Amino acid sequence: MPYFSDLLKRHNLLFDAPLEKAFYEDYYIKSLNIIRIGLILGIILYGSFGILDIYIVPVSKKYIWLIRFAIVCPALAAAFVLTFTPVFKKLMQFILGCISLITGLGIVTMIGVAVEKESALYYYAGLLLVIMWVYAMIRLRLVYAVAVSWVMVLAYEVVALSVKNMLSSPELINGFINNNFFFISANVIGMFVNYHMERYIRSDFLQRREIEENERELEREKNELKIRDSKMQKELAMARLIQQELIPDNSPVEYITTFYKPMEEVGGDIFDFWELPDGKVSIFLGDVSGHGVPAALITSMVKCILKESHQFSANPAAMLMHLNEILNKQTADNYMTAFYCVYNPDTNDIVFSNAAHNPPFLLVDHHIKAIECKEYTGMPIAVVGNDSLVGSEQSYKNVRIKLPKGGKLLLYTDGLTEAKNMSDRQGSFEDILPHELLQLSSYHNHTFIEKIYSRLVAFRGIDTFDDDISMINLEVV
Repeated sequence: MPYFSDLLKRHNLLFDAPLEKAFYEDYYIKSLNIIRIGLILGIILYGSFGILDIYIVPVSKKYIWLIRFAIVCPALAAAFVLTFTPVFKKLMQFILGCISLITGLGIVTMIGVAVEKESALYYYAGLLLVIMWVYAMIRLRLVYAVAVSWVMVLAYEVVALSVKNMLSSPELINGFINNNFFFISANVIGMFVNYHMERYIRSDFLQRREIEENERELEREKNELKIRDSKMQKELAMARLIQQELIPDNSPVEYITTFYKPMEEVGGDIFDFWELPDGKVSIFLGDVSGHGVPAALITSMVKCILKESHQFSANPAAMLMHLNEILNKQTADNYMTAFYCVYNPDTNDIVFSNAAHNPPFLLVDHHIKAIECKEYTGMPIAVVGNDSLVGSEQSYKNVRIKLPKGGKLLLYTDGLTEAKNMSDRQGSFEDILPHELLQLSSYHNHTFIEKIYSRLVAFRGIDTFDDDISMINLEVV
C-alpha cells in the first residue's frame, strides 16, 4: 500500500477506484451520526426562526410559514428518516445536496414572496446560516457543497434584482452590496474549511488503513511466531526426551545411587557408569555450558564418545584427554566440566581426574570435606586443544585416594550449588550445603539423595530450577 502522504498529494480529493470505494464506505459509517445531528439541528433552527417571521414579515408570514413548515421542515425530516434506510447509503451525497438546495432556496423563496421589501435585508442572514450548515454540518463533499451554495447565491441574486428591485434606492443598493460581500466571504471560507476537512478525513482514513494493515501484518507475524515457537517447543521437548534417555535410570551396583532433575528447558548434564572386567566401576559426570539444543547435542556426542572409548575406561585422565581431543573445535563457544573416576570396591581406592568440575564431598564420621586437588584440576573440556594441554599445569592428571569405610562420596553438578532462594535471590544453596549434608549423613542410598533434594526445594521455595540438578552418591562399603 502506498504511503498515505503520497496519496494525499492529489489535490482533487479522489483516490483510485478501489481505494475510493473503501473510503466512501468508511466515510458513510463515520458521517452518519453527524449528518443526523445536522438534520435535527436544521429542523430546530429552521422551525424556531418562524417566531421572527411574526415581527419581520407580519403581512406575509402565512406564506413564509407555508414554505418553512409545510415544505422545508418536512423535507429535512424526510431526509433524517432516509438516513436509516439502505437507499441513503447509495444516494447520500445526492440526497444531502437536494435537501441543502431545498433549505437554501426556501430562504430565497421567502425573500421573493414577502410583501415587505426589507425582507431582503433581514433574511440574507438565514441564507448565510444555511451556507455554513451546508459546508460544515452535513458532511456534503466539496464539489456538491460548492455547487449547492453558489446556486443558492445565484438564486438570491435573481430574486433580489428582479423581484425585490434591490437597485431601486441607495439604501437597498447598500444592503445588496453588503449581502453579497457576506455571501461571497461565506462561500470562500466554507470552501476552504470544507476542503481541508475532507483532506483531514482522507488523511485520517489512510492513516487508520495503514495502522490496520500494520496490525494485520503484526498479527500475521505473531501467528507465524506462534507456529515457529510451537514447533520449537516440540523440538525442545523431543531434545529433552532424547537427553533424558541418555541418563541411566539406575547404577549398575547397589552402593551407587543417582538423582537427576532436568530443568524446564534442555540442559547440559550427563552422567554414566560402566562395570569394568576386573570388578571396578567407572563413573562419569559432566556439565556442558549453556542450555538448549546445542548443550543437548554435545551431551549426545559425549555419550557416544564414552561408549566407543573402552580402551580409556580404566584411565580417567586419558579418557578426559580423549574427550577433549574430539570435542575441541566442535562445540563452538560451549565447553564442559567433567569428573571421571574409577572405584575399586575391594580396596575402596578411587582414581579420578577432574576437568574443572565441582569437587566431590566426602562425608565420614560426621565430618565433611571437599576433595580439592587444585594442582591436579585440569582445564574444562573443549577450551584448548590437547597440544596446549600436554605438559601444562592444567593438563588432566590421575589422583588416587583411599575412601574410608562407612563414608559417602557425593558427586554433583553446579545446578545444586548455584540454586537461589526465590524470596531474596541473594544466597545460594552452596552456602548451606555442607551443613545440610552433615545433618543428613545418617541416611543412606536413595533416602540420602532424596533428603538433599527436599532440603534444596525448601531452600529455593519452588521445585523448578534454572539448571539441571544431578547427584551421584557412592556409599563406601
